[in-house]
Amino acid sequence: MKSPHGSSISSVGTIAIKQGNLFLIAGPDGQLPFDEEGPLGLWFRDCRFLSGYELRVAGALPLLLAASDTSGSEALHELTNPDLQVGGTRLPAQSLRIRVVRSVEAPGTLRERLTVRTYHRAALRLPLELRLWADFEPMLALRGLVPPAAREEPAFGPDGFAAVGRDGVRRSTALSLRPAPARSEGGVLAFELELDSGESGIELELRVSEEGGAAAAAERPSGAVTKPPSTAVAKPPSETEAARPAPGGSPPFTSLVDGPRVRSDDRLFNRVLSRSLVDLSMLRSELDGLTYYAAGLPWYATLFGRDSLIAALQTLAFDPGVAETTLRLLAARLGRELDDQREEQPGKVLHELRVGEPAALAETPFARYYGTADATPLFLCLLCDHADWSGSLDLFRELRPQVDAALEWVDRYGDLDGDGFVEYAPRSPQGLVNHGWKDSGEGVPDERGEPLEPPVAMVEVQGYVIRAKRRMASLFELDGDAARAQRLRADAACLQDLLQRFWLPDIGGYAIALDGAKRPGSGLGSNQGHLLWAGAVSAERAARVRGVLMGSQMFSGWGVRTLGEGHALYNPVGYHIGSVWPHDNAMIAVGLRRYGFDEDFTRIFDGVLEAASLFEQYRLPELFAGYPRSELEIPVPCPVACRPQAWAAGAVPYLLTAGLGIVPDGLERRLHVVRPSLPTSVDRVDVLGLRLAGAGVDLHFERRADGVALADARTEGDVEVMLD
Repeated sequence: MKSPHGSSISSVGTIAIKQGNLFLIAGPDGQLPFDEEGPLGLWFRDCRFLSGYELRVAGALPLLLAASDTSGSEALHELTNPDLQVGGTRLPAQSLRIRVVRSVEAPGTLRERLTVRTYHRAALRLPLELRLWADFEPMLALRGLVPPAAREEPAFGPDGFAAVGRDGVRRSTALSLRPAPARSEGGVLAFELELDSGESGIELELRVSEEGGAAAAAERPSGAVTKPPSTAVAKPPSETEAARPAPGGSPPFTSLVDGPRVRSDDRLFNRVLSRSLVDLSMLRSELDGLTYYAAGLPWYATLFGRDSLIAALQTLAFDPGVAETTLRLLAARLGRELDDQREEQPGKVLHELRVGEPAALAETPFARYYGTADATPLFLCLLCDHADWSGSLDLFRELRPQVDAALEWVDRYGDLDGDGFVEYAPRSPQGLVNHGWKDSGEGVPDERGEPLEPPVAMVEVQGYVIRAKRRMASLFELDGDAARAQRLRADAACLQDLLQRFWLPDIGGYAIALDGAKRPGSGLGSNQGHLLWAGAVSAERAARVRGVLMGSQMFSGWGVRTLGEGHALYNPVGYHIGSVWPHDNAMIAVGLRRYGFDEDFTRIFDGVLEAASLFEQYRLPELFAGYPRSELEIPVPCPVACRPQAWAAGAVPYLLTAGLGIVPDGLERRLHVVRPSLPTSVDRVDVLGLRLAGAGVDLHFERRADGVALADARTEGDVEVMLD
């Protein structure tokens, strides 16, 4: 993803609600200020359908008491009044309870119930004013990724706001109010509320729509794979519900519908896990009738290759259906031609999909953009992991043409100079400079802090390719193609040998990347930890990498930094140059556990959990600052971070699955449990209704004197649980 430059408003403390493809970002007081730039507003299909909302009571802005968005699709704002003059009456501060309850509903409706209750002794006739506006600004224009353009001034009438965009699409925000305002002009709605000992209120409904014009071709590719998903997932219980004691005093279960139910004996852990699952449910979006995890709010509420794939991989134990549909969506948009503007190549997996006015007018390559070196091998990795859970080769066989094309991309187009590595060299002048997950301009430095010159070979991308080819070899072999399997294993072994080019003996770790002259970049990057996740290095080298990542330069106490303290470019609040990313840490931790570094796995898991417990509403943001934990008692937010963000929300479910040692082998009808562990604060976990190869599994883990044990396992169907 690209750092969201161009915003003057921090996302810290904002309230976010979403359902389907509609979402609202508001200030904690519920307002959308007219005089500030930034991402606040009601958004649908990369366009802002409500940009201004101001509530005034007797001419004054209400005061904030509390705000909540725990359910994901509903927000509550508790407000009160400052000292007011209402007619000839002085109304002391805190004499009114002003409550705003909002909910977003698919496919495109925002409902609001605004109620006012008086605690003043005398009856009041209270003037109340709503100021609304819709600018229909495209998200890419707000972020400064397309040039400013003159647009038709939105019209306001009795039914709401409307404007015809430069793409010929009429966008409207229909407005419905009960009761009708006493006056309405230019988006200013005036009411007179009669207040005595009870309450009075206003019900507001906004419905967004688009009509006419030419839809972006990128959104409806030919040959789309639209087979219905095998599972459907509804939203999980809210964090409040998850924290509520169950009957008999037992802790509550947390789950995604049709996914396993999880219960621990630690209330704080339950809240963090529940918040993660609520955020994942909230970020579920739809395209072609299929669901996927949108990358994050507010900047990335769309399909992203890398992000959507990793989030789906993280949640396979909780929601295998979204992995299936994500793979189909990306398979349908696999690159078909050579297009420098879009960075498209045959067999390449999409990086980012955008719709709306700039996309329809071809003003941006991001309408359908392929500037990513890692999404293609990650696509193959997810397909293999999905087979482990589903116990079936059906999806592999269905997507076999896309698999062949993706593997050909890796070998033919990914390796730009024939040295055996997958590299990138940007070709689009409007595209991204870097094509790994650290894709900001300064994200891939050398030891002096200078950017590496292309073609650039990212170290983690080589790990993903090694993992993809080894895992794919198993599927080809099971499908009867032993020769193809042998070639893939040989390719993976050759690439693993070539990783020696990244090794930095002085540091004892791997360089973040190699530049076009094969000069290594910094060795203080977190990327090398992904080699452990991929199983791409020897045990001896893994131990050396562990030493770098868990040392004081890299490990902050809350997690592993993206770039080590002491590096010339280090900045603890920099997007990719010193901050801590939960998804990065989850992949590193799972890799450490793979090589037997269980204590380090737990140390990272504990740090991530404790950070989440100290963020608002137990929500892990996209990233947070890399300041040493020894200097601060709380983790420091980063202003531009998405909240919620899919692969951040997926980090805790993924760490839990890995920590419990759950290793699926559905193709052999086996579930392995390997060296189970628990976070330090947790002594007992129940996982009920885990699905593997069509069978159900219940697992009970508890801490004992000699470690964590699988205390009980029950199965329903043709599957065997094996304790390794």
